[in-house]
Amino acid sequence: MSKLRTRHQHAVDHLGRWIAGGRFGPDAAMPTELELGEDLGVSRTVVREAMRTLVAKGMVEVRRRHGTRVRPLRDWNLFDPQVLAWRLERGLTPDFVEDLVAFRLGFEPLAASLAARNPDFPAGTLDDAYARMAAAVDGHGSYHEADLAFHETILAGARNQFLHHLAPFLTNALRMSFNLSVLNLDTARAALPLHRAVADAILRKDPEEAAAALGTLIESARLDILVGLEEQDRGRSNADEEGGRQPVQAT
Repeated sequence: MSKLRTRHQHAVDHLGRWIAGGRFGPDAAMPTELELGEDLGVSRTVVREAMRTLVAKGMVEVRRRHGTRVRPLRDWNLFDPQVLAWRLERGLTPDFVEDLVAFRLGFEPLAASLAARNPDFPAGTLDDAYARMAAAVDGHGSYHEADLAFHETILAGARNQFLHHLAPFLTNALRMSFNLSVLNLDTARAALPLHRAVADAILRKDPEEAAAALGTLIESARLDILVGLEEQDRGRSNADEEGGRQPVQAT
């Protein structure tokens, strides 16, 4: 990889994180290429190329005589894995979670149904992913990685070219979901029967039951995610209270 390419990726990543993190608000004018280059330690040319990448991702627009401005979140390409990752780093809201769950409910049960209809579905791969999940709750291996493999196997097993192109987005979305819904090994263990129900329905070639079981799994994850957000909010509130307390001064 060339140094120029590395500098370009560095600039794109930092600018994307700054925008997603709220350093520059919606419709706000961004600093000049020279100023951004000084902040990033790169040339104006690198900044200009990075901005072109962000334009393609829907995050900024460049207007003659008006400079570069941040576009509203609704215009960002959230199907771009990098954009979604930056967005998730900013933190989640209940509205974002509800939108994500509604979207997952729109296509993952369909994928399960198609997978159950696929005569060449890789049953062994799905069983292996489940076995790794079961082992992980006993402290052997990564539950998140096994869970991700479980869902990716279903998506790939649907053998649908349009669903296939959602795989990068799904990977980021699921990682985020797992980080919040799998709060500890107890919640992971509680989710195992729901995953087993999905796998069993697919393996016995029952499309309707497979779709219903995966819908139930997603709804369960939704509740766990909302609980996770509440716990995060309480943790921040407690930290703020601790940080706001002044030490007692001796008089």
